[in-house]
Amino acid sequence: MTVVGLLGLPPVLYAHPVAGAGVSHAPVRMPDVIHFDRVTTYAAMARAGLYFRVNGPSGWNDVVAENPRPGTLVPWHSTVVLATTISNAPQSGNTVMPDVLYRTRGEVFAAMTHAGLYFTTRGPANWTIVVAQDPRPGSRIAVHASVVVVTARVATSSPSGITVMPDVTHRARGAAFTAMAKAGLYFTVSGPANWNVVTGQLPAPGTHVAWHATVSLIVARVSAPTTTTTVRAAVRLRIPSLIGRTRATVIALLARMGLRLHPQGPGSADGTWTKVVAQSPAPGSVVRRGSVVVVDTMRTPPASTTTTGVTTTTSPGGSTTSTTVTTTTQPTTTTTRPVPSRTRIGVATWYAYIPGQCATWYLPRGTRITVEDLATGRTIACVVTDRQQYSPGRVVDLSETQFAELTPLWRGVVRVKVSW
Repeated sequence: MTVVGLLGLPPVLYAHPVAGAGVSHAPVRMPDVIHFDRVTTYAAMARAGLYFRVNGPSGWNDVVAENPRPGTLVPWHSTVVLATTISNAPQSGNTVMPDVLYRTRGEVFAAMTHAGLYFTTRGPANWTIVVAQDPRPGSRIAVHASVVVVTARVATSSPSGITVMPDVTHRARGAAFTAMAKAGLYFTVSGPANWNVVTGQLPAPGTHVAWHATVSLIVARVSAPTTTTTVRAAVRLRIPSLIGRTRATVIALLARMGLRLHPQGPGSADGTWTKVVAQSPAPGSVVRRGSVVVVDTMRTPPASTTTTGVTTTTSPGGSTTSTTVTTTTQPTTTTTRPVPSRTRIGVATWYAYIPGQCATWYLPRGTRITVEDLATGRTIACVVTDRQQYSPGRVVDLSETQFAELTPLWRGVVRVKVSW
């Protein structure tokens, strides 16, 4: 019988089974030796009562593929084929624990082999995803040490080749990984690398997409509100009250704090505004250095001036009359639409909810608000009847119907101004 190697090269016989491994001469199951090292592979194949041939370098230390696939019933003492490689895993000293959280079986084997680590699993034998690990990622441990991963079984098959896009908006990182694995989808993210919540997705939830397709998620890093002073000033700052302060004071104060200013209102276009009447975020909010502070402005009219002069009139008879003239210049009054003093600017998202109703984390239920899309000027009105999870920068969760009036649902998020 001619054995064809996985890489199309003449195979070489490397091992023989343990004598008596198959006393009954019944078929045996092909063991899973992918990402096993040389010694472990020899032992597994000998216990199974199988010969094997390898395609790869003579100094191989890692199995990358096998034929037939793991679990296949094969005759006892038959010859199987393994594709091998030389791994660049460290041989001694210390190594770094890789981040395998929410990774698939193949990714975990590859990461552990690359780091030169052994691992034991806690969970089902046919696991497909890791849900916890010990020690934590980034920990320095000895090469060839044994670590622990907690596993779970997630079904990802799709006989029809079609799957449904799950709803992962507002879900945490772990829940998003698990939902995508169950749906059999890959995804790319737009946002910080240390994200912990999904704020938008494309395509929309419920959309039918090809199994194993790649979708897009908009992500953010959300931290719980804090009232302590443990936040480092070099990273986060507490916004002072700017209401009632003059233009020069506001510009100087924000410049010293490393914050950017965005004025809006009378005089904001040409820089002639004189005082702040409202601000967003509110005084006391904790923001990152470099954040934008939006202020509503007003322009104070110039004070009236009085000019006094003397007019001399000479009559035909030769008499002279002096008259004192006083001229008062009235200030120019500019009438503008009043800017609501209670506003908040940030990101709006959507979720399946009742049209005309919405959710915030900072307003009491029953408050009627107006939401304006800052990019297009479109506005909608709704009543706060639900409570959203706190998220810096997110100011309102709208119903699908009303979000679609501002911008298409597939965008996931939109920058708005909320007034009440």
